[in-house]
Order: sequence, then structure tokens, then C-alpha cells
Amino acid sequence: ITCRSDCAAKTMPVCGMPMNRRCLPVVTHSALCRVAAALLLTALWHAAAPATAASPVAVDVERRDDTYFIAASATLRTDAATAWRILTSYSEYPRFIPGIRSSHVVARQGHVVTVEQSDDSLLWPMHWPLHIVYEITELPPDRIESRAVAQMMPTLQSKYVLTATASGVRLDYSGRVDAGFAGLGDIEEWALRRSVRRQFQALADEIDRN
Repeated sequence: ITCRSDCAAKTMPVCGMPMNRRCLPVVTHSALCRVAAALLLTALWHAAAPATAASPVAVDVERRDDTYFIAASATLRTDAATAWRILTSYSEYPRFIPGIRSSHVVARQGHVVTVEQSDDSLLWPMHWPLHIVYEITELPPDRIESRAVAQMMPTLQSKYVLTATASGVRLDYSGRVDAGFAGLGDIEEWALRRSVRRQFQALADEIDRN
């Protein structure tokens, strides 16, 4: 932030401005970017801070060209039937998954379920309410595929798979989504990784509790 003036006479010691004129701050583009980035990172840190985990999850986000590929997994101390019941309890999601304000099944035809959700947009470095429509294909007893569409946001394609283990069941998630905001690069990837970890961890914890 700098103070500028073309007048050289009767200046104030700090700003270099005439005594009878106000010192008007001129915010440079680089200074504005630094302030915005600092505020953004602070907001994202608080919005995506993970809670104490019962079953730690593994999350990986990789960007290839203009697409993010997401993978997450957790080994849970429960059976596949319980995990399936929680995964398909879509109307209960707002109770235990952070960022979801409401979730309702609006249509069901065979194995295809349409779910409408009101979410906070935690998948990108912005924070505003979103209306999202999920077209979900249930393939019991161990697989769910979905396609999520929201206005002004990239389409998310994702899949859940349950695999029985000696100690319980492993929950695997994979997703694919286009980059949302040009120029944000590493900040967008960081926000996406933390948000996926936060929500996937909450889902894993809820399954473990049941």
C-alpha cells in the first residue's frame, strides 16, 4: 500500500502529501493478491480442519491436465451391511457430514436414486451455498456410483466400493472432477484434498459408530 501525490510543497512527514489535502491510499495489485491469499488460507484452514478420527483415512488427490483424480480409503470395524446402510441413508447426511445443509431423495427408479442436496462449497477455495443434484446408481451390496451436478461448478463423478476384510470392511472412494477455477492451482488442490478428507473421515466415523 503506497501514498502518492504530485504536490511537493507543505508536505506531511509520513505520507508526503500537502497539508491541505488528504492522503489517499493506492492499493497495488500484488498487495491485494497477498491479502486475499492470506484471508483465503485462513478461512480454508478453519473450514476444513479435521475432527478427531476413530478410523484414520487415506486420501490422495492428483491433478492431470485440467482434471483432479481423487482416491480415499478407510478400514472400518463393522460389517458390509452396516456400511451399506449408512452409505445409502442420504437424508441423514446433514447430521454427520460437515458442509451438507440438507439432503433429500426426490426420485427412485429401480437402482437409480436422485438426491438433491444443499451444500457449502468446500471442494473449492470459495464458500457459498450450492444446490447439487446427484444421480446415484446403487449396485448392492457393495458398490455405489454417482454423478453430481451443480450450477457454476464442474461435474463430479464418483464411486464407493465396499470390500470385506478380516477385521471388518474397507471403504474405497474414487472421484473425478474438472479443475474449478483457473489460476488457483495449488490452493485449489489443497482445498480439495482437505475437504475430501474432512467429509470422508466423517462418513467413516459414522459407519464405525454403528
